[in-house]
Amino acid sequence: MLHVLRARLQRLTPTITPPAPERPGAQCSAPPFRACIIGRAAFVHISDVPMWKLTSPTSSLAAHQLACHCSTSAQQSTASLASKGRLDVSFRCLSLRLPFASRNQSAGRWHVNRNRNGSNGTGRHLGALTFASNAERPAASGMSNNATPRICILGGGFGGLYTAVRLESLMWPHSRRPQITLIDQNERFVFKPLLYELINGGAKPEEVAPLFSDLLAPMSSTSFVQGSVDSVHSDDSTGGANSSNAGTGGTITLVDGQQLQYDWLVLALGSSTSFFGIPGVKELALPFNDFKDAMRVLRRVEDIEARPPGVPADVVVVGAGYAGVELATTVAERLGNRAAVQLVSAGGDILEGMPPGQVKAARKMLQDLHVSIVTNAMVSSIRQEHHQPSTAEASTSHSRHPATAAAGKQQVHIKLPNSSKSTIPADMVLWTAGSSPASHAARKLKLPFKTNKQGALLTDRNLRVVQQQRVFALGDVAGSEIEAQTANIPPTAQVAFQQADYVAWNLWSSINARPLLPFKYQHLGDMMSLGRVNGAVTLPVPVSRQLASSLQGGPLSSLLGAAGISFQPDDTGKGVTLQGPLAGFVRRAAYLYRQPTDQHKLRVGSNWLQQAAEQAQRVLSGAPATRR
Repeated sequence: MLHVLRARLQRLTPTITPPAPERPGAQCSAPPFRACIIGRAAFVHISDVPMWKLTSPTSSLAAHQLACHCSTSAQQSTASLASKGRLDVSFRCLSLRLPFASRNQSAGRWHVNRNRNGSNGTGRHLGALTFASNAERPAASGMSNNATPRICILGGGFGGLYTAVRLESLMWPHSRRPQITLIDQNERFVFKPLLYELINGGAKPEEVAPLFSDLLAPMSSTSFVQGSVDSVHSDDSTGGANSSNAGTGGTITLVDGQQLQYDWLVLALGSSTSFFGIPGVKELALPFNDFKDAMRVLRRVEDIEARPPGVPADVVVVGAGYAGVELATTVAERLGNRAAVQLVSAGGDILEGMPPGQVKAARKMLQDLHVSIVTNAMVSSIRQEHHQPSTAEASTSHSRHPATAAAGKQQVHIKLPNSSKSTIPADMVLWTAGSSPASHAARKLKLPFKTNKQGALLTDRNLRVVQQQRVFALGDVAGSEIEAQTANIPPTAQVAFQQADYVAWNLWSSINARPLLPFKYQHLGDMMSLGRVNGAVTLPVPVSRQLASSLQGGPLSSLLGAAGISFQPDDTGKGVTLQGPLAGFVRRAAYLYRQPTDQHKLRVGSNWLQQAAEQAQRVLSGAPATRR
């Protein structure tokens, strides 16, 4: 198999030859190599030694980092391959992981072998891949050769935490490995797509929201500081993107008065719930945006379950996007006939603009769970009905949220088409109707950076804040300087995952005086939860409408339907939808793969396997399924 791949490699890809040394006396130690991408692995042929397989969990182009250790002209050679369709240098090119790396302190070089003794196990020596140390490179602008770079990351969501993880996993030249400080006001990282598992009992709190201290414990270069940011003072250059002056960093001041100096700053503040100034919403509705919100909702659901059987509770979910539909199905599935759930949408349908396969699957699940859908309804206010709780009602309520302070129903006032109005009574109102960048909600923070109309920080195509050489922004808080570049980029965890790779790479490149990579979003599909077991996953696979019609109406339609596979292309001609238990399994497997550290993956995976085994045992024994 190896010789077949080697023959294919030599036939398809040219050789990238390192140029002459950058300055007299310097040696470029990376040898000529060929690179080929097959699946999710990068196969590199170094001179005359056998094949190396460089695996990377988040990168389809690990080989590009080798070129970046040579020079700009070597990168341009790599870019020429991209123009021929053989390499994609703009797609997630980080997290290069080479086994058994060691550094020769005297020579100041990195040596990487396939295994510890340099042999592949068959007696054939593979040789060593050598990287030049920083002593052989020009120092980065504005920094001394021996200074340890200090990187501060504000925000511990997907963008911030995963940037820290990527930076930790990169190979750094001698004396250039940075000290990374992650700052967040909460002590826990929240894997937001799994918040629904807290409500339906599919996951434990420590699986969905692990402590930062536990996640970062294995990382030698990263520390965590819990605190709220009061202001940021930037000494950075205010020149253009091509300015040669890299600035001198700045200072972060926390609310408690603590000050942290940084050389490089990453802003990943995430988003906050937006109530749009509607009267009563902030005071009475329950948002669903973070771990604390989810725990409040869980307590209210438990309150409803603890009520004596009788008239079902009224639950209203405002917002019919992904979060609203997922939350409505989760709550309706758990409460069953104890609650009547209504889903309020401001538009004419649920999941507007989303893949048609997912819309169809979600609508069917909502119908099966007897969730009523109210469309074209704008919430104008929420008011609390004054009612003195009875002794029985007071004894069964233990929620700490203000929305449950009075036992009377809440009145959700909505505006309908033709200027008509209506009121929906509710025992619990769940708000998923909108969010805004945290920088917009916290404008009182003294952030000396430009923002767009939505409050997001303006960035260039490299995710660097405009007029700042040492400040990067990503996730919900980042907005492109050219608005058209972000028009089709949704504020999802998937985007933050990918941007974290680019920001980490561009920090590496900036510190080591290498060119930056422009961010290029690669849409990998859409996933949603439709209860504890079911889900809906749409993959961006090209499917012609003729093929979709023939498959849906042909002899395989019943088999595909039983497996939960449908073909419903969208306007772009893409769309293979998985639904039901198959989609639920794919979703969980994808999120397990996306856990921030290997240790946490192992912990979560083992717990899920144990849970699945327990549920299977109950099913086989005829006992009812239980929640954890």
